[in-house]
Amino acid sequence: MQRTLLSLTGFVILLALAAAPTIGYPIPRSQSQAQREAETFFGTILKNSENFVLSDSATTSQYLLDSPQRVSRFEGMTVKVTGTLDVAKSLIHVETIEKIVLKITK
Repeated sequence: MQRTLLSLTGFVILLALAAAPTIGYPIPRSQSQAQREAETFFGTILKNSENFVLSDSATTSQYLLDSPQRVSRFEGMTVKVTGTLDVAKSLIHVETIEKIVLKITK
């Protein structure tokens, strides 16, 4: 009798736990899995052997650019690049690129 009561109690507890509402917690994702947002970069487009890089003189950083066909016409120019940065490869996935015209006023 006591054994049956313990079994029945265990079954009720198990059933209550299974029916209890669960709380969902977001699973943290690494940056490579998460959708990255576009960033804006400024610098000069330089040719580095077969690749083009964005050279940022303010931070002395250089980033590879993933769209050589789009970027080639901006070689030597100061530009604004919008894209996502792959930090591990120092590579910008270019979304937009535009020439910056510096205006000197006196």
